[in-house]
Amino acid sequence: MDRIHGQTHALDQLHAQLASGRVHHAQIFHGPAGVGKFTTALAFAKVLLCHDPVTDLAGRRSACGGCPSCLAFRIDSEEDSLDAFPGVAHPDLHVVNKELARYSDDKQTRDRKLTSIPVNVLRTALIEPAYLGAQLNHGKVFIVDEAELLNPAGQNALLKTLEEPPTPDEGGGTTIILVTSNEDRLLPTIRSRCQRIAFVPLPNEVLDRYLQEHAETLEPVERSWLVGFAHGSLGRAKLVLDYKLTEWARVVLAQLEQMAMGRAVPSLGADMAERINGFAEAWVKNHQNASKEAANKLAAGLMFSLIATYAQEQLDKLAEHCDPADPESAEAQLLPWVGVIDALGVAESRLGSNVNLGLTCDGLASAIALSLRERVMS
Repeated sequence: MDRIHGQTHALDQLHAQLASGRVHHAQIFHGPAGVGKFTTALAFAKVLLCHDPVTDLAGRRSACGGCPSCLAFRIDSEEDSLDAFPGVAHPDLHVVNKELARYSDDKQTRDRKLTSIPVNVLRTALIEPAYLGAQLNHGKVFIVDEAELLNPAGQNALLKTLEEPPTPDEGGGTTIILVTSNEDRLLPTIRSRCQRIAFVPLPNEVLDRYLQEHAETLEPVERSWLVGFAHGSLGRAKLVLDYKLTEWARVVLAQLEQMAMGRAVPSLGADMAERINGFAEAWVKNHQNASKEAANKLAAGLMFSLIATYAQEQLDKLAEHCDPADPESAEAQLLPWVGVIDALGVAESRLGSNVNLGLTCDGLASAIALSLRERVMS
């Protein structure tokens, strides 16, 4: 687990559990997307399932690498599950995600949009097998990826398993790990029954090292923008490089600058929708069983975050020059960019309600133009 750089506190907590021999049966790994939560969950599972773990001089446990369990592992990626889903071939490690709906026995479940984890998928992939014996006779680990996609019915169905975990005689030391970048969407009853492990944004030094290795030709201005946009997420930085989101920044942010100077940019809504749709199509092409709807929401989230980051930068710059003795003037300067951020919240809500992507982007562009117009007039 030590390969997960920048998550010292989270790793210390997990190592302490292993060293004490008291691993909580239910855990929540929460924090921003792309900071190593899923990768850590896999590494933790490998140690838990190892038949003969080794202990170093510092008292930290790690997998032996040679037992039947370790030999059954196959991890293809060291990245968080945001962009690459690791392949794991282990009979007692079960990864539960929205894509499992494609393999359901129920046709309605197979045909549904992959924007949540259906209850029947949770039952067949976790709740029922949790009470079965381990195939390698050394416990089982269930990792629920994007656990925030469990609806209230699914979370309530999981509650009994969390309250009454399988005993060693029934299931052989079952551990359930919920991985989420939006812990607030988990019910309080779920959170209260789990050991919470917090993951934080990675230091900029980690992102800089990654960019030095994977983006040597990146211009200094683009590198600086990328580090700021990634917000400590290695997964997001990888998305920027893989899907050329620096081009988004060049075009969309230039349009925002024009609008801030009072110029009309009628193409902004269509430009945003086109880029979001292009990202989603590429995502589906690159990921087996991927959902176009889920990819659209991912891409829209990236687009909205790009604009929000820029708006926040403008607020920070303006705030530096505001006169504390003149709050009315300060408010007048800041409100237009606050309005941009508010408009993003409205757009996100509309997209979550399945409003057409093009209409959502057009509405967002109009709201941004209206808010920034107030800045020019003032």
